[in-house]
Amino acid sequence: MTFTTFMVANLGLIFTNRSWSRAEGESRGRNAALWWVTGGALVFLALVLYVPGLRELFRFAPLRARHPVLLRRGRPERVSGSSLQGEPAAKRRRCGHVIGVRTPWTARPGARGLAPGDEVRRPDSRVAWALVSAASVLACDGGSSDPPTADPASTGEWVQGPELVWLAGQNPVLPTGHPDPGVLRVEGAHGVTYHLTTTVDNAGDFPRFTSTDLIVWTEAGHGLFGRDDAPGGSLALDGAHYCSRWAPEIVQLGAASFMLSFTAQRFAAPQSPCPPYDEDSGVYLAWSASPASPFAPPDRPWEPSPAGADFETCPYRPVLPHSLAFAADDCQGIPCPLVMRLDSTVFHDPHTGRWWLAYSWYTNSPPKIAWELANHGQHVSLVELDPNDPSVVRCDLAVAQIHAGNPHDAETLARLAASCSGCEQMLSMTRGPLGEEMVRDGVSLGVVEAPSLFRRGEYVYLLLSGSNWDSPYYHVYWVAAKSVEALAYTDPGRLVGRLLIPSDGQAFGHGSAVLGPDGERWYFVHHRLARVPCEESGCDRDVWVSPIEFEDRGDGLGDVHIRPRWPAEDPSFIVAVPASGPGAPPHALAAEVGGD
Repeated sequence: MTFTTFMVANLGLIFTNRSWSRAEGESRGRNAALWWVTGGALVFLALVLYVPGLRELFRFAPLRARHPVLLRRGRPERVSGSSLQGEPAAKRRRCGHVIGVRTPWTARPGARGLAPGDEVRRPDSRVAWALVSAASVLACDGGSSDPPTADPASTGEWVQGPELVWLAGQNPVLPTGHPDPGVLRVEGAHGVTYHLTTTVDNAGDFPRFTSTDLIVWTEAGHGLFGRDDAPGGSLALDGAHYCSRWAPEIVQLGAASFMLSFTAQRFAAPQSPCPPYDEDSGVYLAWSASPASPFAPPDRPWEPSPAGADFETCPYRPVLPHSLAFAADDCQGIPCPLVMRLDSTVFHDPHTGRWWLAYSWYTNSPPKIAWELANHGQHVSLVELDPNDPSVVRCDLAVAQIHAGNPHDAETLARLAASCSGCEQMLSMTRGPLGEEMVRDGVSLGVVEAPSLFRRGEYVYLLLSGSNWDSPYYHVYWVAAKSVEALAYTDPGRLVGRLLIPSDGQAFGHGSAVLGPDGERWYFVHHRLARVPCEESGCDRDVWVSPIEFEDRGDGLGDVHIRPRWPAEDPSFIVAVPASGPGAPPHALAAEVGGD
C-alpha cells in the first residue's frame, strides 16, 4: 500500500508540477527528476510483479478497488438512489485480463456504498488516465478474486464473460439468533436464488430466508417442516419428537428433489421441556420437492430418518457410519467414527459424480481405549453415499471413509501456524469459553466441527471450525486435495491454511461455502459471536458473509491457496452479480446505465 501511494503521488505531482512550471516558469529540472523517479518506480514494480523471485521476496498482494472509480471530465455529479452514472461500458484488454472501465456500484438499502446525494468529483482526464494505467499494471498480477473467464476449450485465451455489478455489503447480514447457517444455491429460469436456514435449538421450526445476492435476505414466512411446537419443547414429526435442532442444511439432489440434513436429539415421546444436550444427538434426513415445500411430507411417514445405509435392504448398516434411532450417549460399543452425531453436510463432487456425507462424532467419555486418551473430543469424518440414492450410505463394507479432522493432530496445527504471517495468532483446537485449555476425564479435550465442502478446479476444499463454539479461539481453517480421499488428516500431501482468524474479542465459524451469483467467486456464509466470553450477552450469534479469495504462493500450484482473513477488522464485503440477463437481480438491472 505504501509503495502504491508513493507511485500514484509521483504521477499526480508530475501533472500538477507541469502546470505550475508553465505558470511560474520553474525549471525543467524538477520535472525531469520526477519523471526519472516515477519511471524507476514503475520499472521496479514491473520487475517485482513479473520476476517470480522478486515477487515472492516482496510478497505484493494483488490490489483491488473496493469502490468504483468514476472517470469523466466535467462538473461534479450526484449519485441517484438506484445507480451511479459511469463511463460507457467499453472494455480494454490488459495483461490477458478483460478490464471494464465502468463497474457500476448499486447504492440501495442493505448494500453499503455511496448514498443518494453524495458528490463524486471527476479528476482531470490526464490524471485519471495515469491512475487507470497504474491500476491496470497493479492488477496484472492476476489476483483470483477478480478472475477472467477461462475458455472451456483450454486454449489459453481469455473470453469476456457477462458484465458484472459489484454490490457492497455490510456484516452482519442477519441479526443475532441465527447460528450455524446452511445455504443452498439454486439456479432457475429467473436467475440464482439462495436459501438459508439456521439452528433454532428448542425454539420452533427451522426458518428459511432467501436472497439473490447474499446481501439482502428475506424471511420466507413458514418453517422447513411447516409444523408448530410448544416453546421450549420437542417438535413432533411423523411419530418422533426432536430437541436440540441444530445445523440444518439443504442440498439439491435433482431438478425437483431436495434433501434436508440436520442435527437433533430424537425421542419416542414428547419432551416438555427438552432435556439438556448430552452429546446424544444424531443426523436426520428429510426430502421435499422444493426448498420452499415442507420437508418430511405426510406421504413419507418414515421421515426424518436416521442417516446411514438403508434400513431394509442393507445388512451392513450397523457396522457402517450411521445415526442412532433415538438419543443415546457414547459410542454404543462400536468404533466411535461409526456414530454420526452432528454437523452434517452433503457434497456432490462434480468431477467424479460421487456423493459424500461429512459429519462430526465424539469419542467415548470417559475414554475407553488408549487412542481416545490422546485424541479425546469431537472429530470430523466423511463417508461415501449411494450414487443411485444419496440419502443413504453405500451398502458396502469397503465403502470409503475418511477421517478428515482431528483436533489433537500436532502436524496440522504446526502447518496452520506456519501457513502465513500472523497465522499463529489465536490458533487452538482445545480452548473453552474463557480461553482456557479444556480438560475432561483428566485429559485434553479438543473440538473440530462444522464441515463444509466445495470443489474449485482440481482441488476439493474442506472448511472446518476449531475449538469450542463459544471460545475466543473459535476459528475456521481449510484443507484441500485433488480427491476427497486425500483430505484425510494423516495425508501429508494435502494443503492446509487458515480462513477466519478471530480477534477483537469476536469469534467466527460454522457456515456454508457457496458459489456467488456470478458463477465464479466463492463466499463463506457463517456466524459470528460478537463478544467472548458471552454468558452476560446471551451468546447469540449473527450471520456474516466472507469472500473466499485465492492466491498463488509461488509453489508452482497456482492460485489454489485460500487467503486468510481477520473479519473483525473490517465487516464490509463485496459481491459480484451479473449486470443483465436471467442471473441479474432487479437492483443490478436498475444499476446498468449507458454513457453520454
